[in-house]
Amino acid sequence: MNKEFGALIVDDLSRLSRNNYQMMTLINKFNFYQIKIISVSDGINTDDENSKLGIQLRGLVNELFLDDLRKKTSRGLEGQKLRGFSAGERVYGYYSAPIGELNPNKRGRTKCDGMVHKINAAEAEIVKRIYLEFSDGKSINKIINSLNMEKVPTRHMLPDGWNSSTVSRILKNEKYAGVWNWRKTKNVKDAMTGKCKSIPRAKHEHIPFLREDLRIVGKTLWDKVQKRWIDIGGTWPIRKRATGALQQRSYVYAYPKHLLSGLMKCVVCSGAFILTSGKGGGYYGCQNARRGTCQNRRMIKRLGVEQSIISRLKEDFLTVDRLGEAFKKLEESEASQAVTLPTLLKDKDSKLVEFRRMLENCLDFIKAGNASKSVAEEIKKLERGIEEVQVEIETLKSRMSSQFKAPTRDWIKNRLERLNQALEGPNAALAIKELVTPIILKPRSNSKQGLGNNKPHSYVARTTIRTTALLNADRAVWRGKNDDRVAGDIPVSFSVS
Repeated sequence: MNKEFGALIVDDLSRLSRNNYQMMTLINKFNFYQIKIISVSDGINTDDENSKLGIQLRGLVNELFLDDLRKKTSRGLEGQKLRGFSAGERVYGYYSAPIGELNPNKRGRTKCDGMVHKINAAEAEIVKRIYLEFSDGKSINKIINSLNMEKVPTRHMLPDGWNSSTVSRILKNEKYAGVWNWRKTKNVKDAMTGKCKSIPRAKHEHIPFLREDLRIVGKTLWDKVQKRWIDIGGTWPIRKRATGALQQRSYVYAYPKHLLSGLMKCVVCSGAFILTSGKGGGYYGCQNARRGTCQNRRMIKRLGVEQSIISRLKEDFLTVDRLGEAFKKLEESEASQAVTLPTLLKDKDSKLVEFRRMLENCLDFIKAGNASKSVAEEIKKLERGIEEVQVEIETLKSRMSSQFKAPTRDWIKNRLERLNQALEGPNAALAIKELVTPIILKPRSNSKQGLGNNKPHSYVARTTIRTTALLNADRAVWRGKNDDRVAGDIPVSFSVS
């Protein structure tokens, strides 16, 4: 056999790898090619039959040294975080600055006490702009296009400019809200390929740090952006066999192009009303009728139905008197329900204990070596149930601590003025979507013209005004996970054409 060399000389076996499994794999590979490894410091020659025990021991010592070094490094970084210093995070919108006195270290180099994060004013303005535009209903692609058209520089001056992954990470990064969690992830290495990847840690391992001095985005704006993430969830394609709570949703509903896009439904088939014609501003019609699966072929003019619905809402329902009565009714309902809250809380606590007991049983079943796909699905279902019950318990405790009080007439008047401004602005579609439930359109009965006539006709519109949408966060009322109706909601019905 022709070989370019017959031996590999190393200072010690740790130069091959500190991972014992990877080191043994390399040694076996070299043995296959009949190349011996000589470790000078360890005094080991792989050609020696008696070296196997020494190789195993040195590999174990080297791996334990690496584990110990990892723990010491992590403990040192954690100490720096606890003292308020930076641990090396690089986040857009911030920069690191030295702090403390400069002192020489053991190598004679000057070193400060540590580095601290500070807000980069120019980048912080870009972050605020991204949050504001996204909360106002602008899509991520439109945000990216505007940033690239204005040639706004990225942190690393990427040649392709801004992209969707960068903007999405900024919108989901809780550091901008002043929450700097430490130990959220950890790196693991594939022993065969040597590739590393980051995986999330368990929640009990996280170390939260609240840094109000590093907050760029206010709490209200942060909550609004996170709510919008939930609203647009599922508007991208989802695999048909995908499991979980996330289901395919309408892109038009999340990103409305017109005032009532994705908000109107047909009473005959429960299908969506879409623009079926573009003449004169366009005409709405039942989507299923266009497909031939619904008999309701009547159309309605887009500009006419938008003007009719907005004008009727403003003139007849969104008034100080009507809202005052609705909020008063809501206050009485909340007061009457307050008596039953302790019982509800007790029931939810019992339900939470039961869910946790069932989850423990499933985990014990798996530990016994009886894993199956159905058990895994049941565990996911129980974990979702536990999260939902925990949210309901927190809501019940909040309702018990603070009872809802109806706002004053002056507050309602001021809120209506702000609402009218929003309905006349560029984000009117999102404002109306928050205010009312889906609008059900029922064709008006007409003996001369039936459902099959596709000429523009009038409809009877039915919807419900969610008065709680006008309240501030501190006055919010729990609606339940299915967005249930509450006592203060105003059901409305009127003709549109």
